[in-house]
Amino acid sequence: MKNQLSKTICLLAIFAISILFISCNTVPKELDSDLSPEEIILKAQQYSDEGKTSVAEMLYYKLLDQYGTDSTYRVIAEFEIAHIKFKAKKYAEAQPLYEDIINIYETTYDTLPGKYLVLARNDLEQLKKVYTYRENPKKLFSKKRKSKKTQQEEEEENFSAFW
Repeated sequence: MKNQLSKTICLLAIFAISILFISCNTVPKELDSDLSPEEIILKAQQYSDEGKTSVAEMLYYKLLDQYGTDSTYRVIAEFEIAHIKFKAKKYAEAQPLYEDIINIYETTYDTLPGKYLVLARNDLEQLKKVYTYRENPKKLFSKKRKSKKTQQEEEEENFSAFW
């Protein structure tokens, strides 16, 4: 009996330790190391290209935390985070980031790379098309109902005119 209990405890301990090692392995080393802003952007882009968008997003937040006072790095990080959220259909989270980027350009346009303003405006325009469509399904539904009702009235008029 004691032998069975000690085996069970040993197996549980091994299982717990293996879970600990696996969970520690999932956090990228780049989050703990001191990287230049360019290295953070490069690593984040690599993770994003590999489909590991949550890790890429964490790296962009690291860029914001460490170098967010520099408006260039702030714009890059916010755009990439917003773009990740846009792709994930988290429109409510992406929209304020795009709007913030556009506001930054209004005050410090001369010193920033122009491509992010164009990209932010394009993504925001696309987001508003998709997001308003999803927010107002009742309007679309009520139009369909109204058109069905109109169609029924027309059919009744045609039917009564026939008799």
